[in-house]
Amino acid sequence: MNRLHLMRFSVLPGLFFVVLSWANPNQIIQQERDPDFNFEVSQPVFGLGQGPLVCVDEGHNNVHTATGRYRPFADLLRKDGYRVEAFSSSFSEDTLTRCTLLVIANALGQEFSPEIRAFPHPSSFSRGELDSLVSWIRKGGALLLFADHAPAPAAAGDLGALLGVAMFDGYARGPGEFPDLFDRAQGTLADHPISNGRNSEERVEAIATFAGQAFQLSQHFQPLLIFGEGSVAYFDFRHKLPDIPFQEWPRFSASGWSQGASREWDSGRIVVLGEAGMCTAQLRGEKQNPMGMNHPKAGENPQFCLNAVRWLTRVLP
Repeated sequence: MNRLHLMRFSVLPGLFFVVLSWANPNQIIQQERDPDFNFEVSQPVFGLGQGPLVCVDEGHNNVHTATGRYRPFADLLRKDGYRVEAFSSSFSEDTLTRCTLLVIANALGQEFSPEIRAFPHPSSFSRGELDSLVSWIRKGGALLLFADHAPAPAAAGDLGALLGVAMFDGYARGPGEFPDLFDRAQGTLADHPISNGRNSEERVEAIATFAGQAFQLSQHFQPLLIFGEGSVAYFDFRHKLPDIPFQEWPRFSASGWSQGASREWDSGRIVVLGEAGMCTAQLRGEKQNPMGMNHPKAGENPQFCLNAVRWLTRVLP
């Protein structure tokens, strides 16, 4: 039986990483949705089932789906009146027409197995799908793109480049303890309609994320979540070069890089988030540890995720 170990390494003064290690380096920790998670939406925007259609991609080997580990996210939107449906088609202007908002959460290449994470990490989307997505967005579509730690950044990297985001196909961590916290007081949570909401009750002061990636932004994007001083991005060699110790993995300063950003492009809107767990509620491992909106430090995450969808669907200015 493979055993899970937690290793805590200091890679810079005052900076610690919690790294997950297995006897089998290709094994992944099992995660499942938390069936008991509940967040009450006190001021729904729409009547039940009367809001815009949110399509959740399930056609690209997605880790998170509306009926699986992203069910808590789908339920959250339904409480706000949105209609949420699985979207299993390939992307074309015809298939996307019915969607007001498209959610892509951790798409992977079709030939890629989540149990084997070694490089190379293939792309998720065909050239035709990329062309169709960009055209649909610019004509008024809205995209919420989650691309977590490796291999998700490579899988979505071509799409990110077309949108104006350079994704890092590894991991990123802030200088504090797990999970990472982005907050207004430290200047790592930006002032934005998404963080402000419609009123003081919907204003968000801090967000928790759970070991995703970091990316750099073109001039077209407005940052939402910004890595602070002492943050580090690093490549994970566990699955390709297991003889190389953690301390020797390539690492880079991620200070000033982003884990969340937004853009308006012609008539469309885009939000890119570099960590997917922040907008769902999961139980992790044998001890069923909370990870996501159900985590004790993530009390404002549901409101942030709801605000992001409201901004994308033009409820927020």
